[in-house]
Amino acid sequence: MAPRRSRLPKVWIWSSLGLVGVVVLALIWWQQQLPARLRQAVRDDDLKLCLQLAPQLAALRELNAAEQALVGSCLRQQAERNWASQRWWTALDQQRSLVRRSANPAAAERRLQQWREEIRQKALALYQEGNAREAINLLKASGESRFPKGQQLRASLQENWAANRYAFAQASGAATRQQWWDALDWLNQLDHHWWKEHAKHLRASVETGAAALQQSDHPKDSHGAHQGRDVPDALLDAAVKRLMQQDMSAWQAFEQACRELGGEVVEEGPDSSCRH
Repeated sequence: MAPRRSRLPKVWIWSSLGLVGVVVLALIWWQQQLPARLRQAVRDDDLKLCLQLAPQLAALRELNAAEQALVGSCLRQQAERNWASQRWWTALDQQRSLVRRSANPAAAERRLQQWREEIRQKALALYQEGNAREAINLLKASGESRFPKGQQLRASLQENWAANRYAFAQASGAATRQQWWDALDWLNQLDHHWWKEHAKHLRASVETGAAALQQSDHPKDSHGAHQGRDVPDALLDAAVKRLMQQDMSAWQAFEQACRELGGEVVEEGPDSSCRH
């Protein structure tokens, strides 16, 4: 008698084919549903669902022109909402994606570059106000520091802030040692408005100390009157530069600086000097 064959392999094969058939039918059904769900998401202003459905449909078949337009509209609106909500990184990445899929990539690229420029300008404004940490954090949080322009701006802000902080520290140290001229040289290297304001009291102390030192080097004569002498050039130049930064003309700054240092302007032919 011939041995009985097991029916298990046939059952397994038919079960597998049946499962594959179910999966295929489910995919076909889902593919047919997706376009309608995509259009409904747009009508419902459900931008998040729209962006979730688009890659699912694209994975099953190529999007037609109408569907690409719908997805582009969802992406543009979502990017604008994220931008308005200050979700910079997400908004910029969505705008970059829109450049690749938009029917008008030039317009999408202009908007992207406009937003990136706004980020850099916001960072510069924060930095000029003395908020260096916030400026650098903005470049990082927006993702702008991932790209060359953002990297260069971030490095420039960090280097300039560090240079001003170092100059102020050196000026403070020199003033503590009563090395007035060295302190003044360091103070003159400050080129950030916040640090200049921060150093106002230190500068006043240094200028007073420098003036006193200069006076001690030129004592009164036997009649008790001061001999005419020029105000030190370094001290005068520093005061003139400071006043010119306050929108004074060169001559107004010279006159004001001379008065502040206890001198008076002396006309000497075509030249003028500041003397005690």
